[in-house]
Amino acid sequence: MYELIALSIYAISIPIWLLVWRVANGYQLACRTPMLWLPFGLALLYLAGNAGIIIAFGGEVGTAPYEESRFVFIGERARIAVQATASVLIVATLVYGLSIQRVPVEFVRFMVYSFVALLGLMAPLLWMPEGVAEGLFILRHFQTVALTMGLFLCVGGIVILLRDLLEHGEPEISLSTSATVATRRASASTPTSEEIDASDAKRATSSNGTSEPKPQKSGE
Repeated sequence: MYELIALSIYAISIPIWLLVWRVANGYQLACRTPMLWLPFGLALLYLAGNAGIIIAFGGEVGTAPYEESRFVFIGERARIAVQATASVLIVATLVYGLSIQRVPVEFVRFMVYSFVALLGLMAPLLWMPEGVAEGLFILRHFQTVALTMGLFLCVGGIVILLRDLLEHGEPEISLSTSATVATRRASASTPTSEEIDASDAKRATSSNGTSEPKPQKSGE
């Protein structure tokens, strides 16, 4: 019974992920930024992978201490995800505020949904009665889904941040134009042959003008 409940959680999470990606305008953004297909596909892979593990190896409920110990792994990964999301927001504030100077609607949308999944679905507490391993079993699969969605929504926000940084940042940031910029700077700092000839002619004229003796008056 509980194995079917866990399997249903992952089965329902896949269409929910597709809906969340649509609400976040991820499909249209991915057409312009193909790198966004990576977090989209990886989230589906992990959700379907957990469902496949339950089908292949079963999803038996463990003892209460065992189920409680599983939340240590979920908590550690959730802490890493929240810290990464907070760091990305700090960097985004500097990038969009000082460099790009526009409201990052697409980036904010992804990060808001990421925080909803990481904090709104994982941080609230559900107090299970002592020894009820079945409730802990269902809760850890539910939180696994929330963590997976929140994590890859954060990755999608990072991809959008990097895209905006490359499009609106300084020319040196773009990998495709770095060689061109360096060539232009080198050519601009190196004088041309015409400039060298003109400089030599000017220097020669100045030298002749200073070395010619002044004409003396005929009466002297």
